[in-house]
Amino acid sequence: MKFVVAYRSLTGCTKKLAEAIYESIDEGEKELLDIKERPDISDADIVALGYYVIQGGPDDLVKDWIKQVKGKRVFLFCTLAYFADSKHAFDSMQSAIDLVEEAGGEVLGNFIANGALAPGLIERFKKMARENPDNPHAYTEEKGIRYEIFKDHPSQKECDLAVERFHERVLLSQRIRKLKEQ
Repeated sequence: MKFVVAYRSLTGCTKKLAEAIYESIDEGEKELLDIKERPDISDADIVALGYYVIQGGPDDLVKDWIKQVKGKRVFLFCTLAYFADSKHAFDSMQSAIDLVEEAGGEVLGNFIANGALAPGLIERFKKMARENPDNPHAYTEEKGIRYEIFKDHPSQKECDLAVERFHERVLLSQRIRKLKEQ
C-alpha cells in the first residue's frame, strides 16, 4: 500500500500537520509532497491532503490538483486562522469534501486545526480597518487577540489528534473493505 501526504502551506501550519501525519505512517510506502510542485499521485492508494483555508476553502492550485484523486481514498486536513469548531471551518472543509467527491475520490475523514494568519495578511487587514472598517476582514482588537493566540498553532496536541484521526479512518476503511470482500 502506498500513502501520499500532500499539502499546501502558506505559514508552515499545514506543513506541520502534514509532517506529523507522514512521520506516523509505519507501513507500506510513503511520500511527503508539496502541492505547489504539482506532484503526480497516480500510484497512491491513500492520500492525506492538507491545505490552508482561504476564501472559504482550498486555494485555486489545490482545487485544480484535487482532480487527481479519482479512485483514491482521501483523508482531508486543513488549517485556518479562525476557530476550528466554527461554521466557517466546517463550511471550508465541506468545500474540499465536495471537490474530492466531484473528482471521484472517497473521503475517509477530515481534521481541522487552528493556524497562524500570515503576518502580511494581518497588516493588510489593519490597513483595511483604516480604509474600510465595515469590511468583515478588517482588523479589530478582538481579532488581534485571536491572531496572537493562534500564532503558535497547530499545537502538538492538534498534531497528535490529526495523526490519531488519520490512522483511525485508514483502519476503519481497511476493515470495511475486508468485510465487503467476504
